[in-house]
Amino acid sequence: MNERGDTVIAFGPVGLAGWALLVLGVLTGRRLVAMVGLTAVVADVTVAELGGFKAKNEGRSDSVS
Repeated sequence: MNERGDTVIAFGPVGLAGWALLVLGVLTGRRLVAMVGLTAVVADVTVAELGGFKAKNEGRSDSVS
């Protein structure tokens, strides 16, 4: 979240590659390629360690375990 608490749209490298594969799969009619791309986009949105959407929108913790 940014200073005002708004949601920031951000995709990491996995998400960007996923979008490219998703679009490529849809345009060429290859379902497997589109599913791999969709899986990458979903992973980027849900897993903070990939550095994408979830990492940009979750609060930072300064404590190290």
